[in-house]
Amino acid sequence: MSVIVGMSGGVDSAVAAALLKDLGEHVIGVTLHFSEHSACCDLTSTHRAKAQCERLGIEWRQIEMKDVFSRCVIEPFWKALSTGITPNPCVFCNEYVKWQGLVDVAEETGADFIATGHYAGILHGRAGDQICRGVDAAKDQSYFLYRLTTEQRHRVIFPLASRAKRDVVKLAATWFSPELLAKRESQDLCFVEGSVYKEAPRFLQLVPGDIVTMDGALLGRHNGLALYTIGQRSGLGIAGGIPLYVTAKQYAGNKLVVGPREQCMKSVFDAVDLKWQQFPTEQKLVFDADIVVRYRSKPVKGVVRRVSADQVSVSLQEPVFAVTPGQAVVFYDDRIILGGGTIV
Repeated sequence: MSVIVGMSGGVDSAVAAALLKDLGEHVIGVTLHFSEHSACCDLTSTHRAKAQCERLGIEWRQIEMKDVFSRCVIEPFWKALSTGITPNPCVFCNEYVKWQGLVDVAEETGADFIATGHYAGILHGRAGDQICRGVDAAKDQSYFLYRLTTEQRHRVIFPLASRAKRDVVKLAATWFSPELLAKRESQDLCFVEGSVYKEAPRFLQLVPGDIVTMDGALLGRHNGLALYTIGQRSGLGIAGGIPLYVTAKQYAGNKLVVGPREQCMKSVFDAVDLKWQQFPTEQKLVFDADIVVRYRSKPVKGVVRRVSADQVSVSLQEPVFAVTPGQAVVFYDDRIILGGGTIV
């Protein structure tokens, strides 16, 4: 069996490749380059990925993905941010850039499968190929993979699905020297050098305005609504008797609304741009699910109701903090992903 392994130069992907090599598979390491500032594909990490493949005695390739990354991830991110939402570029990067890049290499080389160092699993069954949670709950990355297409899921292997991070780190030391493992964790926004707050003026037209409470009391000034997100507390530049959080962004009046934490709690919202890994049938327009509204957040039981072909209404059994427009919501059946969408 021939397997393409996405190699970032980090511990997880290196161990994934090593495990497959030890099983006797024909492994080809592939490093995708799509951002100058990314912890997963800067020059040092790229050299490390190549050296890891040399250590394992496997072929290594580097694929340039900057153009598709810019078109499918960076440009939509800044455009979405300008409309007042807080986008989640990682889920789109996985669908359009990382996985598709690996699939393209697999097609070119005739490889049977693709593998990564993600802490997630895959279940093959009559319902199709469904992403599921990895064993290490603290590192589970299935949330970011709900948009993977049928073809991408059909080819995927997750060698770390049943392993905990601490065990992977120990395993890595048996194959690789310390200099081949020294790597920082990947950034959430790999294409931003520094912070969104500092980079935004280059891409967005920011108009300062008032910071107000829900009843209209003036508390201060904001630097442009696109710089803030629902649930944000730090960086507001205001002082009050109680902690205050961003509860809403009023673009009509260019006002940033803040309030106590309870005003950020929400139990009902809609989602659009749906992707299903197990599509609800016409007889199942309403279904129960374990619902996750942000990476590493605790699943909350709730009900999903299909409003239309590309919209659902979500009702949670208990309110959660900072349900944020633009972020991903993922629906699980226990450990298995049913689908997900974008919060509106």
